[in-house]
Amino acid sequence: MKRTNAYPHVEALVKEGLLVTVEALLMDGKNHTLVVHRENLPLLEQAADSDLYPQHTTFLSPFDNLFWARGRDELFWCFRNVLEAYKPGPTRIYGFFCLAILHRDRLVGRFDAKLDRKTGTLRLKALYLEPGIEPDDLLINGIARALRDFLAFHEASELVIERSQPAEFAGRLLAAL
Repeated sequence: MKRTNAYPHVEALVKEGLLVTVEALLMDGKNHTLVVHRENLPLLEQAADSDLYPQHTTFLSPFDNLFWARGRDELFWCFRNVLEAYKPGPTRIYGFFCLAILHRDRLVGRFDAKLDRKTGTLRLKALYLEPGIEPDDLLINGIARALRDFLAFHEASELVIERSQPAEFAGRLLAAL
């Protein structure tokens, strides 16, 4: 549904009390009016009081609902999700089908993976950290834990990182596995 088509429905749900409007300062430095389901207000209060601590690292598909609304990824996360599968190879920046890396409360990077089922090898054709993200031990261990789960899910026994940015990130990540 297009955003403009949704407005009357959202307004009706706000009037009904099912949705609540809140003001939030987003990554563009401006305040925005957002809508939240009323049952999620306690979670917002916990986050505002610094009582909500994200602990996990996971990987997100380019089709994850976090990325459904164009531009929201940049507005909320300073992260631009790009699906380059339909671009000609030479024009791709990140890779054919990149998964975003969500570490705790931030989108910190992305990788383009390819699984060789015959050999059980998962190849990270490219692994990128976002600008300004430093690969500290907490980040490396979080991504390593998520990669172990990812490898197990895909029944892969070997991981090869073909390219990473920053370059030393690949070695540190492989050592943590």
